[in-house]
Formats: sequence, structure tokens, C-alpha cells
Amino acid sequence: MEDKKIVTFVDEDGKNVDFEVVDIVKIEEDKYALLAPIGEEDDAFVYKVVEVDGKEEYIEVEDDEEFERVLEEYDSQFDEE
Repeated sequence: MEDKKIVTFVDEDGKNVDFEVVDIVKIEEDKYALLAPIGEEDDAFVYKVVEVDGKEEYIEVEDDEEFERVLEEYDSQFDEE
């Protein structure tokens, strides 16, 4: 059984919110994470993964075109199987 990778963010109220990394998608040189809130796996968010000072940081993708491009790439992984 594969271990789930969990990332924790702090919301606007200062509370920790855990997300499961559903998948990592690479498009050219960019890396994106599809994250689902723990307990709400029907929802998913797309974050761009960037390295800052040797640590990974997650930046929410808010641009509709970039978001769609990531989802298309994610979906295409299943078309190849």
C-alpha cells in the first residue's frame, strides 16, 4: 500500500488544514500538485510547486487557462493507460 503525502496549510483563521497530494503533474519545466482536502476528496485544488531556498512551496493556481491546462494534462494520463 502506498503512503499518502499530506501537506498542511494555515487558513485565514489561523487553523491548520490538511490536504492529500492526489497527483503531481509536470508540464514542460513546471510542476503542479493536485490537492484534495482530507475528508473532502471530491474537491481538488491545483497548486504550482516552486522551490524557494531549497524548500517546496505551493502557490494556488488562479489563472483559468493554466488551471485547465493542468487538468487536461492530468486527464491525459488516464487516456494513455
